[in-house]
Amino acid sequence: EQIKANIRMKGTTPAALAEELGVSRSTVTQVIAGTGVSARVRARIAQVVGMPACAIWPAKKSLRRTKAATA
Repeated sequence: EQIKANIRMKGTTPAALAEELGVSRSTVTQVIAGTGVSARVRARIAQVVGMPACAIWPAKKSLRRTKAATA
């Protein structure tokens, strides 16, 4: 919700960004929520809110197990 609020404070909406980028509203919503991944959508949202994408969507740690962990 904070990302959506930041987008609105900058004078636009997620729906307007979706139209601008030629993607569905659900794509933008999923990227905002972190459940969808689109570098192009993330980059545009970051540009609009004036923050680096890595600050908005920090890298997630991998949950994969290594061979050492499973042995």
